[in-house]
Amino acid sequence: MPEKEKVLLDPHFRTVEPLFPPAALARLREFADVVWARDEAAPPEAVEAVREEIVAIVTGGWRYGSVDRFPKLRAIMEVGGTFPDPKLLDYPACFARGIRVMSCAPGFAPAVAEMALGMAIAAGRDIVAGDAAFRAGKEAWGYRGEVHDFQLFDKPVGFIGFGSIARALRTLLAPFRCPIKVYDPWQTDAFLRVQGVTPAGLDDLLQTSKIVFVLAVPSQANRALLDKERLSLLQPGSVLVLISRAHLVDFDALTEMVLAGRFKAAIDVFPVEPLPPDHPIRTAPGAILSAHRAGGGDETYHLIGRMVIDDLEAILAGLPPQEMQVAAPEYIRNRG
Repeated sequence: MPEKEKVLLDPHFRTVEPLFPPAALARLREFADVVWARDEAAPPEAVEAVREEIVAIVTGGWRYGSVDRFPKLRAIMEVGGTFPDPKLLDYPACFARGIRVMSCAPGFAPAVAEMALGMAIAAGRDIVAGDAAFRAGKEAWGYRGEVHDFQLFDKPVGFIGFGSIARALRTLLAPFRCPIKVYDPWQTDAFLRVQGVTPAGLDDLLQTSKIVFVLAVPSQANRALLDKERLSLLQPGSVLVLISRAHLVDFDALTEMVLAGRFKAAIDVFPVEPLPPDHPIRTAPGAILSAHRAGGGDETYHLIGRMVIDDLEAILAGLPPQEMQVAAPEYIRNRG
């Protein structure tokens, strides 16, 4: 029987469970010699003892120095939700050697898309505000004609970004018959049209959408992409769903405009986390706030663990991975 190849399982800052519960870990051990597999970060001496034999590293962030230290390395599999920091990992060396650098980001897409849909509906129908008013004895009764919210059905929707979250959300929106415009400079217009969405300029998207979903990953080019001038293009009474990264928004301008009642916002990500207790967005009646929990939960982590194991099995068998996102040079050069 051939000797199993060594895989360093070092997911810290995450923990082994719930990513790799006992049954999943047992499956991984069937085809790989698993090294470490503990919640604490692997100490340098533990890595040093096996580094010349390691073919794949599963990690919460690159902390192992030069990839030249790992002569057999074929895959770096990140379970934090993004690609390793280019300041820490030498991507050109990885590309030159054919080392696949992989992110578990697609594993978060179903849960985040579901939360985005729920928050959009809640904002449009004033579900959270209505609950708070009812508890305070100030409820507006629908049969009296006191309700002035809006339905999602047939409303024009805008996506900023068309990655894995957006594609999952597009599927969830299908029963609502929403026409979807997409701004994504990383996709061609032809590709977007094949996906059943309409490519659009950012200003046009903001001006014409009743609900705007911010779904793009951070890059050098999109920091504070939605500044005060652009936020002012949103329709009065529209909804901005901020579900990817606060990096894309001028959060002070967003806060000011939501407090003024210019539009509503549903927010899961913030420029500083935890958010300071005295931040004014906490007092905005037009905001639905969530503590960066859209992608959390055991179901998501189980999915990520399965994706890692499936792709590891393929790589060790000499086959291409199919489930995780593989880094492209074009993306890494522009990452923020």
